[in-house]
Amino acid sequence: MIERLTEQLSTRIDEITASLTPKERTSDTVRFLQGVKERPAGNIKQAPQAAQRALAKTKNPEIGMAELVRVVEEDPTLGQALLRYANSAYYNTGSSVVSLRHAAQRVGASGVHNVVLSVMLEGMLCKPGGEYQKMVIQVRDHLVRTAPIARAIGRSFGLVPDECFSLALLHDAGKLIIFDVIGTLRHETRRDVDVPRSVVSRVLRDVHEPLGGVAVLNWGLGETVATSIAAHHRKPIPSVDDRMSEVLFVAERAEHALSGVIPRDVAAWWEEGAIYGDPARVEELISAYTQRELAA
Repeated sequence: MIERLTEQLSTRIDEITASLTPKERTSDTVRFLQGVKERPAGNIKQAPQAAQRALAKTKNPEIGMAELVRVVEEDPTLGQALLRYANSAYYNTGSSVVSLRHAAQRVGASGVHNVVLSVMLEGMLCKPGGEYQKMVIQVRDHLVRTAPIARAIGRSFGLVPDECFSLALLHDAGKLIIFDVIGTLRHETRRDVDVPRSVVSRVLRDVHEPLGGVAVLNWGLGETVATSIAAHHRKPIPSVDDRMSEVLFVAERAEHALSGVIPRDVAAWWEEGAIYGDPARVEELISAYTQRELAA
């Protein structure tokens, strides 16, 4: 699968390169496009060792809670993130937890898995400099806001809510990797890079899906997750049923609607994405989520 996604990525970069105007074809633009195309796997940051061990443990269905807690205890960042997650509105039952053991028991292995992915996401934030720095934060904030929406609507698609959370948390990871390529080029040249925003926008739009799929494969999260992330815009509509990409499609649009970017029109999203299931039920779940957020 990684070969197919890499080929797709390469083809899209070639198409962008061929469409460059003379003004867009700067030396930095050429180096940027080559960097994305020629070493996609090499551009992907790996999680710290403690996070990698924790990620492997959370994917083991036979893992004991005590062993999971020991792994989290090795990294203060993971521990702090776990306590914040366990005391969030979704999990808080009226009393706060202050121990890692109680926090892990409250959220379970799937919750710890989401915590590890959240820490990985923060570790992916880079410094591309210039006007792109703000865009990095915008992508991170979009991922963080989309994840709980996906969890809120996931059960209506027949999926596990926490798995939907983790999927949505990473669905635009390819964009962060693209910004990291700019950051690497900036570090090498020791100046802000001269890549027109129009070029970066096309790369973000056309390349982030297959690049995100390559990333999750490199992180060992499996082909099912990679397939959904690589097709979450559903253009073209996947040839086989893919409930995970449907959740991502709807959750992303719901986040854009809640942020005031697009109108809230679930029926239109359903038609655009060829979504299976009950739009009225998802509309109810989005409304309930919105009300909880306003009350928080």
